[in-house]
Amino acid sequence: MDLLEAKSRIAEALVESIFRRARYRVDRFHTEQFPLRFGREDFSPDFRASLETGTGEPFELLLEVKYRPHIDQFISVENQRGDRSALFAARRHWPTLYFVLVTERPEAGRSCFQALSLAALRTGEPIRTADIVDLKELRIFRHNLEDHEQLIRRIFALLSGATA
Repeated sequence: MDLLEAKSRIAEALVESIFRRARYRVDRFHTEQFPLRFGREDFSPDFRASLETGTGEPFELLLEVKYRPHIDQFISVENQRGDRSALFAARRHWPTLYFVLVTERPEAGRSCFQALSLAALRTGEPIRTADIVDLKELRIFRHNLEDHEQLIRRIFALLSGATA
């Protein structure tokens, strides 16, 4: 297993933990369909999550988690692709998908855990991420996020030190 794959798996585990701590029921996503692939990369959902809202209807969503060393570079490339972006293709298959990007090196003032709702994507408008706590419909509390940011920085620092 290479370092990128290790960080990707850790990113998935931490996002799952964030949602479980926020009282979501989180299950691995399984489908009979072939995975949605672009190059060697799978853009199919990793998790199905549901949260009881007290209204009788749970809030349900799908989560795709991707580790990226530099989220801004990834988003820039997807913006250049326009409606040919992997994100637009994924939305055609899974309109309730939330794309969660994880990094240990966010831009200044940004979170290690950023997300976007594929349902909110609009053709011709730039793709933008939001810190996961800023997507109010997700009901993720800041202290939950901060705890996981500390974890990711510690774990990834250990991994980087181990490979030096």
